[in-house]
Amino acid sequence: MSSSRLADLAPTPGALLGRLGMARRVADDAEAEILEIAVEWAHSHPVLEGEEGWDAAQSWRVGPAAIWQPGELDASVSDAPDVETMEWCGIPPIAWDAPAAFAAANNMTTTAGKALIRDALVLRHRLPLIWARVLEREVPAWRARKVAQAVLGAHADVVEAVDQAVVGIAHKVGPVTLARILDEQLLRLHAEEREIKQLEDLDARYVHLEDGSINDTGIADLMARGDWKDLHDLDATLTAIAAALKEQGCTESLDVRRSMALGIVADPEQAHAMLTGADAPAPARKKIVLHLHLSQAALETREVIGRNATSGDPMLVEQIREWCSRTDTHVTVRPVVDLAEHAGTHVEAYEIPDRLKDLVALLHPQCVFPWCTRPAARCDADHTTSHATGGPTCICNLAPLCRHHHRLKTFAGWSYRPLDPLHEPGVYLWIDPHGLEYLRGPTGTTALPHTGPEGSTRSGHHSCLVSQRTSTR
Repeated sequence: MSSSRLADLAPTPGALLGRLGMARRVADDAEAEILEIAVEWAHSHPVLEGEEGWDAAQSWRVGPAAIWQPGELDASVSDAPDVETMEWCGIPPIAWDAPAAFAAANNMTTTAGKALIRDALVLRHRLPLIWARVLEREVPAWRARKVAQAVLGAHADVVEAVDQAVVGIAHKVGPVTLARILDEQLLRLHAEEREIKQLEDLDARYVHLEDGSINDTGIADLMARGDWKDLHDLDATLTAIAAALKEQGCTESLDVRRSMALGIVADPEQAHAMLTGADAPAPARKKIVLHLHLSQAALETREVIGRNATSGDPMLVEQIREWCSRTDTHVTVRPVVDLAEHAGTHVEAYEIPDRLKDLVALLHPQCVFPWCTRPAARCDADHTTSHATGGPTCICNLAPLCRHHHRLKTFAGWSYRPLDPLHEPGVYLWIDPHGLEYLRGPTGTTALPHTGPEGSTRSGHHSCLVSQRTSTR
């Protein structure tokens, strides 16, 4: 085909942008429909009158007994409610097990699905003017959710005022404008309470190491909020130590040297010596516990990637070597655990000893429920085949489930089983109470095709998936 002919067939910028605009409208319409479905799902799964349930269910059924009307005070809330109770105030409570199936069908975690339902209910019941514009497809769902999240737990009269103030600009309102409008309404309607809240916010101090922020070179984030004088003094000390590092020949930038100074401050004697010019003391022997996994190839320098089990992230082998070679850190080398050698390890009792829980966590780093990402170290070890029906207490019959998903499996009609332990270890077939099926494995979750009103799936589809993966190994 000639170049001139190809040029005639090539899409024009205008045509591409037109397709993009159409795709955006379709996507916005779909997201708005998901909010509508979320409201209907919640309304069809109410907390029944007098329903008790077990303890864990209570946190999933928070909120007042009846929906507030605009202008009412939140008298149904206790003096010191928890965060979740406040977030669900003013909207109908839903059954504790309802969010899981909705979230799984929407390809998201249970927590994210529950938050989506909550936001949809806030729009439907507390922000009716903005909700009407969502239904007319005049306000994108994501912008409407931002407004809903901004008014979580607020007084009914404040929410009504925000609804009226924002409705005309809801399709374009940004976070700064939204925060200003909310602050104005809080000050106008509840000035004293707002001032107290501002003082509480100012006094909320913390220092938090973001474990999940660590990257492959060992760099992570530390967040802090404290008294200005204390932070000012720390800032000045870091700058002084950074200057001392430069005098000692460090060629890194000021910002990098200040970050290095944080590690030096962790050893007060070393910091004092650097600031006063005294002789450097022997490095303090600090201790840190990290679970680092290296393959035989990595030990033989044929592989450059290891895994930090603390965060679940890949890590450069060279960074692991650098940590282990530091003179100021106590390193404990523990024996290599070969899971293949422990495949048959079991006990006769139902109770699971810690050594088996550790092996299960090594085999499955996260909760094996569809889409869940909770680390296995914070999960229960569940018998995939119940112990009462002959299931052994061994790593071949144990999998990590976080407490909420463990109880969904036990009490709410969810079920799962290993799909093909021989060829596909760690892959589980989950079936929700409505018949929808999901494959959960080491690489994530796959929702199986759903056909029919009762949630049936295409016969044999999951076995075909396994056979296809197995044949390519």
